[in-house]
Amino acid sequence: MTEYDLPLVMVAPAGPPATDEPTDFDAFWAANLAAHRDIEVEPTLVAAGARSRDLRAETVTFAGFQGRPVTGWLLLPVGAAATLPGLVELRPAGGAAARDLEWLASGGYAHLVVEVPPDDLDDPYNRGAFTDAFRAVQALRTLASVDPSRIAVLGTGPVAAAAVATAGLLPDLACALVEGDVAAAHKDSLVAFARRASTPLQLTQGAGAQVLQEEWGRNAALALSQMTGSVERVVECVLTADSDLVTRRTRWIARHTHLTNVFVPQVAY
Repeated sequence: MTEYDLPLVMVAPAGPPATDEPTDFDAFWAANLAAHRDIEVEPTLVAAGARSRDLRAETVTFAGFQGRPVTGWLLLPVGAAATLPGLVELRPAGGAAARDLEWLASGGYAHLVVEVPPDDLDDPYNRGAFTDAFRAVQALRTLASVDPSRIAVLGTGPVAAAAVATAGLLPDLACALVEGDVAAAHKDSLVAFARRASTPLQLTQGAGAQVLQEEWGRNAALALSQMTGSVERVVECVLTADSDLVTRRTRWIARHTHLTNVFVPQVAY
């Protein structure tokens, strides 16, 4: 079967916001992102030790929500001849960000792991975590070694929802993976993000998975149907008990970052 890249599409609901969405959703996020546009996002990189001589490791710091420092860990293959596809992996803060990166970087990817703060259950917009996640993608895209049109995002565990928000805010991601429960406190916002997403999604079964599966990627489905003449599946739901987590993730990411017709990001930073 022929593989297709998603063209750029306008990320907006097909009609007026549904009653289950915050009434000022689009205006709020447009204002929030505009307020961060003048805050420099290019990361500071410091060389670090890698466990393999074929990989280069660096610690990463960039400005996140309201300019606060966000830390991460970047791994890249040594001696790559061309710009690399990338993955932004969002993990809960307090974990070991420097662990378990080789599974993707050794295959020719720039793998950025970022620690995202816990969900703010008192904030229906969850601005801190979602803005940090959005800016992590921006930070990776500034690197000369990375192809900005081939970036995937992975959200895991308690911060999986941040990947949903990132895909809703960025129409030109290559793909998204959501591996964790969706907090009920943010359901309305995440439904709104899912409706605006235009990138293929792989998600694991869990709390909130059904609503994401139902609401995700109307723009992506329409774009693909126009290109191919048929309805392509843009959402894949998998069991949480993976026998080979690395293989499953890698196949999904590779499928959507190694296509021949690569679009050019046009998001205003």
